[in-house]
Amino acid sequence: MITAENLSKRFGKLVALDSVSVEIGKGFTLILGPNGGGKSTFLNLCAGLYRPSSGRIEVLGEAPWSNEGVKSRLGVSFDPPSLPKHRTGREWLDYIARFKGADESDVLESAEMFSVTGFLDRRIGEYSAGMLKRLSLAQAFIGKPELALLDEPLANLDFKGIKEVSETLGKLANEGLNIVAVSHIWRPLIGFADEVVVIAAGKVVLKGSPKEVITQIEEI
Repeated sequence: MITAENLSKRFGKLVALDSVSVEIGKGFTLILGPNGGGKSTFLNLCAGLYRPSSGRIEVLGEAPWSNEGVKSRLGVSFDPPSLPKHRTGREWLDYIARFKGADESDVLESAEMFSVTGFLDRRIGEYSAGMLKRLSLAQAFIGKPELALLDEPLANLDFKGIKEVSETLGKLANEGLNIVAVSHIWRPLIGFADEVVVIAAGKVVLKGSPKEVITQIEEI
């Protein structure tokens, strides 16, 4: 699904990613690591939001930067969510559906999946942080993307919301959807993860099965 070779991203003098080489296959992949370690930068490169400073990245077999064809096959939820405040949730999801060639039934299915139907007709500027997160997740799964990229999918949710969203993501993973998630709140997700990647100081420092990686993390 994702192949990176000697991938680097610099912001001025800051090196966010430093010669990362990694392959991520099908299934549910969980990306862990400390704040500022490069996790979200890697996800944004996968989404085509950033151009690599050097090296190569391919997503679904193509370079994602400035590639609308690849982007239409992806579902993305950023953190914090970047959503238009003066539009309603329904208007925003309809816009995403048109971009992906999906229809109203896809919008309603995704909205129900993440429990946003009750506030779809309110302006996004009136949403709480938890509502924004749910809407952002709903947008990522419209049209059943080939790959969903989720940045902190459990952030800003209460305990009930964490449980609900985790169960939904687990169900989607079990149905065969390919998901890559960056998350500090990882314990609710680890049970259905196929692979774990740890990025720290701009490098991939661990990669393996959940049992292998978590055992090593707990020993540090």
